[in-house]
Amino acid sequence: MTKQAFLTDLRIGLRGLSVTDIDERIGFYAEMIDDRIEDGLSEEAAVAAIGAPEEIAARIIAETPF
Repeated sequence: MTKQAFLTDLRIGLRGLSVTDIDERIGFYAEMIDDRIEDGLSEEAAVAAIGAPEEIAARIIAETPF
């Protein structure tokens, strides 16, 4: 999965949060992917190492007070 596809899926999974919260989370994961790429991983390997965007979104929503 590409970085862009991951971030798109994550953004979709985070619907319901405020735009600010979504943008903060997207920025965090985009930077995490970029850091792994800078460390020598391919884009696909960097994304795969983070996990499934659906699972990450579910965890973020469960941990975010509304």
